[in-house]
Amino acid sequence: MKNATRNVLLTLLETQRVTSSAVPNSARSEIQKLKDQGFIDWEKAGRGGVYTIHDREAIQTLLKNTGYHGQAESLTPKAKAVAYHKDAHRGKDDTLLLMLSATHEVFWYNKGKRVNLFRIVQDCGIASLLIKQGDNWQTDMPIALVENKDLLVHADQYFRQIEFAGSVLYYSGWISKKTIAWLKTLKNTSITIFPDYDLVGIKNYLILKQGIPGLNLYIPQNLPDLLKRYGKSDKLDTISNRKMIEQSQDNAALSLYSLLLKYGVGLDQESLLLSLPGELIY
Repeated sequence: MKNATRNVLLTLLETQRVTSSAVPNSARSEIQKLKDQGFIDWEKAGRGGVYTIHDREAIQTLLKNTGYHGQAESLTPKAKAVAYHKDAHRGKDDTLLLMLSATHEVFWYNKGKRVNLFRIVQDCGIASLLIKQGDNWQTDMPIALVENKDLLVHADQYFRQIEFAGSVLYYSGWISKKTIAWLKTLKNTSITIFPDYDLVGIKNYLILKQGIPGLNLYIPQNLPDLLKRYGKSDKLDTISNRKMIEQSQDNAALSLYSLLLKYGVGLDQESLLLSLPGELIY
């Protein structure tokens, strides 16, 4: 039962009658079914109509057997969605949970508090950051966005190769709109994406750059050698991704794309551990 329908029935039990105009559109179909099933009555009144109680005991039993009877204000959004709709997916989660590592002493700040990310990583392996409404987490150190978990878990090995000092943020294959919106709130923070060197990786970069114009794309200097040695042709299959890349005017994306086409292969992000120290080209 919808929350709007429940509210109509509760009002009926309290006031004995509810006008048709007072029934929300979202509750009308369920209210009509309850009328057809004999729970409530309807009679014409003026230009509209009025709903009244037909079987009070049946309505009370229906309300008792469906939904939540506690204080909804104390519930989380997902729990409230189960209580009212029996579907947690209808609850809006306004938090963002991130997984991070660090390759150097890095500080994050929020509401006057300072957190040493590197120390947490040293003690626990990786760190998580829960961002809630009203938070304003900031860092003045660079951020590396990594697509695959191996670069997060073994950040010290991977990023020692390329002399990166900062936070490593894991985005698990596809960057969510919520993560992009949060990244846009960061000030004075250099952000570099380390994608898989394939069409999906380039597309991720282009989507993220729409929201963050200053985003960097890391391309190792010896990428041609890596493509020749470790590349796979099946990583260039998606036609829809090609169209987006070819229509872009981004020099970094087009440069990487031309390399992939030249060698006819794509490359996993983990290949970075196989490369010599390089520099950021774009």
